[in-house]
Amino acid sequence: MLYPQEKERSHRFLLALRTGLPLFSLTIILIFTSLSDYFQQIPSDFFIFAILILAVFIYFIFYMIYRGFDEQITDPITHTFTRLQVISLLKKEISRYKEYSILLISVENLSDINARYGIRAGDKVLRKVANKAGVFFLNKGFKKFPIGHFKGGDFIIGLVGSQNKIKPFLEMMCIKYDDLTMNEIEIKIKGSIVDTTLSRDVQALIERLFEAQSLDSEDGSHLKMLQESEDFSLLEFEQSVRTAIKERSFSLMFQPIKADEKMVHISIKLQGKNEEIIHQKTFMPLVKRLGYEREYDEIVLEKVLQVCTKIEKVTFAFNLSPSVLRNRHFVYYIKQKLAQSSEHRRLVIILSEKEVYGNMRRYNDLLQQYRELGLRFVLDNVGSLNASAEYIKRLDVDIIRFDKPFSRHLDSPAYRSLLHGYMQMCKELGMKSWIKMVDTQESKAYSEEMSIDYIQGHAVSKIVNLDKLEEELG
Repeated sequence: MLYPQEKERSHRFLLALRTGLPLFSLTIILIFTSLSDYFQQIPSDFFIFAILILAVFIYFIFYMIYRGFDEQITDPITHTFTRLQVISLLKKEISRYKEYSILLISVENLSDINARYGIRAGDKVLRKVANKAGVFFLNKGFKKFPIGHFKGGDFIIGLVGSQNKIKPFLEMMCIKYDDLTMNEIEIKIKGSIVDTTLSRDVQALIERLFEAQSLDSEDGSHLKMLQESEDFSLLEFEQSVRTAIKERSFSLMFQPIKADEKMVHISIKLQGKNEEIIHQKTFMPLVKRLGYEREYDEIVLEKVLQVCTKIEKVTFAFNLSPSVLRNRHFVYYIKQKLAQSSEHRRLVIILSEKEVYGNMRRYNDLLQQYRELGLRFVLDNVGSLNASAEYIKRLDVDIIRFDKPFSRHLDSPAYRSLLHGYMQMCKELGMKSWIKMVDTQESKAYSEEMSIDYIQGHAVSKIVNLDKLEEELG
């Protein structure tokens, strides 16, 4: 048993003792006071029996007091329900109501607040946000709804009603508290919502909430909503993804890229039940949560190598997870696979990561080992709020691929200026540049004028299947 556990146990015992001893003493005094005049008339067996009953009674009281410390239902920092309690309440609520919604309210910049202003300031922010959210929904007519501190800066709220009914209230709350401050501390709040049309399993709904919350919002909105096309049974969807990976039912789609070499970008989809196509942004959060990420990437690599054997003299670019690439089992696996194939010099791996990996030296050493095998690497989403800026400084890669807004806002002076800066950096660092989602002839012409090395989008080529790709490449 660890020291904190030992300390906690002794602390609880002392609390129970301090609570129970006065009661025990009072009971003894009352008994002796009441029976003092009759001691000579009471048989000795009665005293033995009474002492045994009293001992059991006192033990039971101590035990109940001791166990009572385990049954804390509110979080001491935010004064909302604990995670276990709010989940328990949500299960009961969902069983009672046909239409029910679960909301996730997050303090997006809590870690920054803790780092800048201290943990105590962060705790005060959490209390304020919990109170603001609770009072807001109370004022909107919702009564006795569960609200709990789930983890970090995340709060879970349960409200009776469908997602369509609750959504306007959540939008109002996000707008109202968009510029919330406390003692000059800026607080960034975002929310997401699901309802029981997706599932009646609380854990599945909460996991889906966090998946939705993690998606990048292109319009900068603080409210994350699931699209109507994503309105499916979570249990069926999970089973469909499991089956697709187990049976290796992958669908590869291809988009040729304008460059000084024959290059094709590969996007991956899963084939679910009845040949249903599942898109990557929908299934990838689930793949990670189910622990299939390494297995998924291994299958992707195998599928790409198979395509390489069918189509010669073409370079194929595709995504692999940076965390999987750093996995020692995958390092061994990929080296083994590439040793069996002569196609690895036609593979370009695209990397995208939100958070900066801590051991940058190890990461760069691994990438150089891969590069020695003939692989090339692309840093994706350069220019967005992710790890790419730090990685450009610390990792030796071959290509940078600009974030989607660059191609969509090429008419903006700010984006053009940034693009010029990145292009100058590429020349100085000896890296190549890549722009995606170039869907108009105007943006294509400007990308060519900028001498961007790889241009991808509908203005260059449509996304096609393998048969069509073979036709296009001749």
